[in-house]
Amino acid sequence: MSSDSPLPDLPKTGISLPNTPLIRGALDHLKKYTSPATVNHCIRSAYFAVLLSRKIPRNTSEPLDMELIIFSTIMHDLGWATDKTILSKDKRFEVDGANMARSYLEEVKLSIGWGKHRTQLMWDAIALHATPSFALHKEPEVMLAHIGIMADFWGPNFPGYPITIEENNEIVEAFPRLGFKEQFLEIMCGLCALKPGTTYDNFVGDYGVEYGLDGTGSGKEEFAKKRLESSSPWIFYPAIGAYE
Repeated sequence: MSSDSPLPDLPKTGISLPNTPLIRGALDHLKKYTSPATVNHCIRSAYFAVLLSRKIPRNTSEPLDMELIIFSTIMHDLGWATDKTILSKDKRFEVDGANMARSYLEEVKLSIGWGKHRTQLMWDAIALHATPSFALHKEPEVMLAHIGIMADFWGPNFPGYPITIEENNEIVEAFPRLGFKEQFLEIMCGLCALKPGTTYDNFVGDYGVEYGLDGTGSGKEEFAKKRLESSSPWIFYPAIGAYE
């Protein structure tokens, strides 16, 4: 693919992403709804997923569905849409993203070959991308989507996964971070403020407890109190007693 392509070949790492209408359309869709920093994060995740797919040993000769992995990583953070009106009020951001990606597949005429099972794998890859305790034990495509996404947070410091400084730098130079760290905190805290009930049982709520609803600590005590009151020992365990 030419260097002026939105997804150029990276010669040092030898990574080439498929230049298919579906992948180009997914990238355009992502750009329509998310910030430039999120777009670059999702693209970097796709490159890292391809890179690591060549390095992680596999115990099967069955070929990987690389289009599924790349589509899933490109679309995985639609739940961070800048237009909050298109997001649900009661679902985790990962589920929002998975649902939006599935809806996109249903709407476009480019998804030939996406049967029920393949679509479900894509949904799982997006919905579980931030939950390693599930994603790492799912199908290889789901696992690799998760690993590629996590690689963009760790880079060459990713424990257990071999990414060289040179490989990391080529990917980041092609798709700069654009203040991703600061925006990530803003998004996490924003989710805690916008729909707190979707964050209490997962890692997003950790940011509300630590950084509050605005990234500077505002409202963190009240958020932590409500999160505790929504936890299993406060809700689920008493329900068992009431039932007995």
